[in-house]
Amino acid sequence: MEQNSQPQVEKYTHIDKPKKQSGAKWLNVILILIICVLVVTLIIFTTTLTTITVDGKSMFPTLVDGDRLMLLKHSYTLERGDMIVFKRENRNNVKRILGLEGDVIKFDFENMTWIVNDQPYAEEYVEGGYSENYFSMSPSGMEIFTEEGLTVPQGHVFVLGDNRNIQGGGVSMDSHIYGALDMSNIIGKVIKIF
Repeated sequence: MEQNSQPQVEKYTHIDKPKKQSGAKWLNVILILIICVLVVTLIIFTTTLTTITVDGKSMFPTLVDGDRLMLLKHSYTLERGDMIVFKRENRNNVKRILGLEGDVIKFDFENMTWIVNDQPYAEEYVEGGYSENYFSMSPSGMEIFTEEGLTVPQGHVFVLGDNRNIQGGGVSMDSHIYGALDMSNIIGKVIKIF
C-alpha cells in the first residue's frame, strides 16, 4: 500500500464553545456602578446639600427640637417667607425671611403686625401673638419703630423666628434685635423638614 503524502485532518463533529463566564463579570459591573453612584451622591451632598438638627424654640410651631432640616447651600433664590440657616455668634440659627434687599420694614404696634413696603404682612405660621417682653431687647432707636422704617441694605435680609411668645420670657434673637442679617452668613435655604 502506498502511503498518502497528504497530512490527515481530523474531523470534529462537535465544536467546543467557550464556557459562559459566571455572574462574576456582571457583579463587577454592578459594584462599579453602585460605587460611582455613591461617589456622585457624596460629592453632590457635600457641595450642594447639608443637614442640620433644630435646637431651640424660636421657630415653634413650624419647627421643634430634634427636627432635621435639609439645606440647599448654593444656587437658590431667596423669597419672603423662606426659612434659612445662618451662622451668628458661632451658632447655627434658623429663621424666616421677612424682608429682602431694598424692602422697607416697620412694625405696627396698634395692629401688632409687621409692615413690608407699606403693606401688612400676613404670617399664618405665627401662633399665640407676642409676649409682653418681645420688644424689650430691641434697641429703642431701631428704624423698624419709626415712621420711615428700616430699609434692608443690599446684601442683607431681615429675619424673624416664628415663635413670638416663647414661654419663660425668652425671645427669638433675630433682626428685631440685631437688625438686618448679612447674607454672607447664610449657610443655606431650608428645602425639606424631616
